[in-house]
Amino acid sequence: MVQEPQQFVHLSQGRVHYRAAGPHDGPVVVLIHGFSFGSWCFNYLGPLLEDAGYRVFAPDLYGRGFSDRPAVRHDAALYNQMLAEFLDAVGVEGPATLVGNSMGGAIAVDFAAHYPGQVRGVVLVATTGLRLSRPLSLGWFSVPLIGDLIWRWMGPDITISHSSDPVVRDMANAAVRQQAQIPGYYAALLSTLRHFPLDGMGASFETLSIQGTPVRALFSLNDPLIPAESAEVLAELIPRASIKIFEDTSHDLVMERPELVAEAVAALILPDQ
Repeated sequence: MVQEPQQFVHLSQGRVHYRAAGPHDGPVVVLIHGFSFGSWCFNYLGPLLEDAGYRVFAPDLYGRGFSDRPAVRHDAALYNQMLAEFLDAVGVEGPATLVGNSMGGAIAVDFAAHYPGQVRGVVLVATTGLRLSRPLSLGWFSVPLIGDLIWRWMGPDITISHSSDPVVRDMANAAVRQQAQIPGYYAALLSTLRHFPLDGMGASFETLSIQGTPVRALFSLNDPLIPAESAEVLAELIPRASIKIFEDTSHDLVMERPELVAEAVAALILPDQ
């Protein structure tokens, strides 16, 4: 993503780093990354959207990338507040299209459910919030101090990319290692595991259906984290949603096949073309 000079905004819970690109008068697209990644996961998608004439914003969520790592509860309310404040801080006045990758999809859906006037539509890429390949059980992670110690040991193995594309895998893992050097990264992830609903967010998805918010979703048959069953659940919750499942991608679909995501954005914003 060809970004403008490094940019930061000061929000209520700390400083947020973001990337911005594209014409200032273009339709606004906000890219929301997932659990352990940062805005860098849109390095391939960003330029495609910029070239298509969109005004693109990609913030680093609290605790990730180059944003601050506040010692707060990382739950859905935190990210709703952050997005609302971010859109205001960067001057987005009209409704924006949200692209949510992995956990960013669940964040986008819950934000759209609470702030419908600020959302034009939602594109979901391997979204959480519906089903996980394994039921989430925190086990010892939920125990103070003990869980923190276990997480410090296991966290680095959980946050790496397993993409079959070596270029994507090497880029993602190098970026994860870089952001992990900033203190507070793993603590933010553990707080997210403890407090953010990575599955079972059906009510928020149903709200989008009631509101009539346009939704397009992309899934992968080779995703070790999000089963294809998630697509079926989404179809039941939002019958009007456009859903596609691909065989040649993994959970890192947004980096492996960014053109598919760009096509979904275009189909949502310009449905008649």
